[in-house]
Amino acid sequence: MENPATRGKHIGSRSIELDFVRGLAIIAVMGMHFHTVGTGSQLIALIEYPLKNFGREGVNLFFTLSGFLVGGLLLRQYAQNGHVDARRFIIRRIFKIWPAYYALILFHVLAGRHPTSTFLYQNLTHLQNYLGSSISQTWSLAVEEHFYLFLPAVLLLVARLSLRAGTILWMTAALCVVVLAARCFAVASGDLEGASAYTQYRIDSLLYGVMLATVYWMKPELYRRIASQKMLLVATVAATVAWLVLLQRNLVLEETIGYTIQSIGFAALIVLVLEYSGKLRGAWLYRAVAWTGVYSYGIYLWHSVALAPGDIFIRKATAFGVPAVPLWGLALALQFAIAIVVGYVATRAIEFPFLRIRDALFPAKRRGEPALQPSERPAA
Repeated sequence: MENPATRGKHIGSRSIELDFVRGLAIIAVMGMHFHTVGTGSQLIALIEYPLKNFGREGVNLFFTLSGFLVGGLLLRQYAQNGHVDARRFIIRRIFKIWPAYYALILFHVLAGRHPTSTFLYQNLTHLQNYLGSSISQTWSLAVEEHFYLFLPAVLLLVARLSLRAGTILWMTAALCVVVLAARCFAVASGDLEGASAYTQYRIDSLLYGVMLATVYWMKPELYRRIASQKMLLVATVAATVAWLVLLQRNLVLEETIGYTIQSIGFAALIVLVLEYSGKLRGAWLYRAVAWTGVYSYGIYLWHSVALAPGDIFIRKATAFGVPAVPLWGLALALQFAIAIVVGYVATRAIEFPFLRIRDALFPAKRRGEPALQPSERPAA
C-alpha cells in the first residue's frame, strides 16, 4: 500500500488511478447503450453480460467518485482553513460542466434530431431528471448539478458551526439513511422511475463519496487503517460484483438497498485502486482505460451519436451476410470508436479551453493555502 500521507495531495489532480475508475464507469455506460446482434455464442454472451447489464451501475460509480472528488475539494479547504468558499466553488464548477453541456444542447437544437419540446426547457433548467428528456443520458447530470448546490450549502453550515470530522461523518450517514428510507417508500409506492432518477432518491450515492473524502482529508489515521485492510477491500468489491451478477436484475432490490450496496462497494473500489494499483499502472490496458477516463465527461455527453451509425452498419453488414460473431465485435468496436473520438474532440475543443480560462480567472490556489506542485493542477 502506498502511503496516503504522500499520495493525499494528489487527489483532485490528474490521477491515473482515478482516471482508471472513470474509464471503467464510462465503458460500462457505453456498453449498456450500444447496439449489438444476437450470436447464439455462450462465450460472447459471457463477455457481453457486464457490458449490457452494468451500465446503470457505471452511473452510480460516477456518482460515488464525484462525491469523493468534488466533496474533497471543499472538505480539503475546510480542513486546511476552517472555511468554505462556496461562491468560488460554484463558479469553477460552472466552467467545468456547463460549456460542454450547453454545446451538446445547442447541437441537438441545430441538428433537429428531437423536437425541442422534448428536451430544451428540461435541460436548460437542469430538471431533466424530473421532467424527462429525449437526450436521455443527461438525467444523471441534473442529479450532479443539484448536488453541487446542496453540498456547499451544507458545508457552509458545517463551517459556521465548526463541526469536527466525526460529526460530519455521522451527519452524512444520517442523510444517507434518510435518502434510503425515502427511496424504499417510493419503490413501495410503485414509483420505480422516480427512485432511479430523482435527486432526493439518488444523492446518497454521492454522499458516500463525500464520507470517503471526509475520512481521507480530515481523519487520515482512520483512512490509513481502512486502506491497510487490502483483503477486506477486495472482499467488499467482490461481494458487490456478486450482488450485481446475482440480484441486480431484481428492480425492487436494485432501487432500494442495491444503490446503497453499490456505493459502499464503489467506495472500497476507489480506495483499492488508489492504494494498490502498483505495477498495473504501467500495463497498456490499465493506461488505455485511464486514458478513456480522461475524456469520460465528453464521451458521456456525446456517446449516443454512435448509435445511428451502429444501426446502419449492422443493417448493411447483415444484408451482406457477415457472420454474427464478427459482426457483433465490429459493431461494438465501431460504436466505441465513434463515441471515444467524438468525446475526445469535444473535450479538447470545448472542455479543456474553458478549464484554462477558469484557472486563469479563478485559480484553485487561494492566498493562505499551501502551494500546489505543477503535477497537482486540479482536474475535478
